Amino acid sequence: MSASRPLVVVARVAVPAMLLAGVVVASSCISDHSTSSVNTDDCIAPPAAAGLPVVFIKQFAYAPAQLHVRAGDRVAWVNCESDRTPHTATADDASFDSGLLNPNEVYIRSFPSTGTVPYHCGLHPFMKATVVVE
Repeated sequence: MSASRPLVVVARVAVPAMLLAGVVVASSCISDHSTSSVNTDDCIAPPAAAGLPVVFIKQFAYAPAQLHVRAGDRVAWVNCESDRTPHTATADDASFDSGLLNPNEVYIRSFPSTGTVPYHCGLHPFMKATVVVE
């Protein structure tokens, strides 16, 4: 990470386990990389993400894989894997990096200007997605 950071709002908090108890029950293996049918019905956006567009991380995929937001919006990433698999949300251009997100953790970042921002998981480089800022 560089010494200077862009002016963004970042929050990283753990989601209380009781919010997810019994809710996230599906499991996937690392060989299942399908992004076409990621079911996020059992994922819960934590209070820190209230009112924000949310990208759920599940089954080794980002859902949605392409998110459209307005300049100035904040976006939340929530790791809702059912096992202990950590992930990251790391911009391809290194403009942001969530660091390790363990299951039930959230990362929030603002997007101040327009453009297309592709990102990936630093631990699982086949996981790719895009934020389109309009």
